[in-house]
Amino acid sequence: MEHIKGLRLVRRDKSEIEAEDFLREKEIIGFFFGNRLCPWCLGFTSYLDDIYVKLQKQGASFEVILVSSDDREEGMFGYMDQMEIEWPAVPFGSDVRQKLAKLYDVKSTPALIIVKNDGTVITTEGVDEVEEKEAEVFKEWSR
Repeated sequence: MEHIKGLRLVRRDKSEIEAEDFLREKEIIGFFFGNRLCPWCLGFTSYLDDIYVKLQKQGASFEVILVSSDDREEGMFGYMDQMEIEWPAVPFGSDVRQKLAKLYDVKSTPALIIVKNDGTVITTEGVDEVEEKEAEVFKEWSR
């Protein structure tokens, strides 16, 4: 995907991984927009954690990247610490955060944008779709 090409994602332990390496051979990618001060984000994060685990157990070719809207880097890492799953994040200081939000027209959080590995948007309504259909929604996304 062109908009994250060459980007080094950051993990909660502050280590880094190339986005291309992290997403290699993944068919479906979720850009999860959230922050730790948003009560709806915290609730959905826990739910998405559970769905993610189910999908991984089923062998789904799916990965998630956090796009934090926290106003401080410490907030972003605090949010990552609250997550059960260690999804990497777009670095706090990266302009890619704003570029992704603009590209996908994200106006509020939580938001889950689901794309194919070539960048084609599957849905901008990932939060609603996951809440409504749970892990079954992956079948629709994979079509």
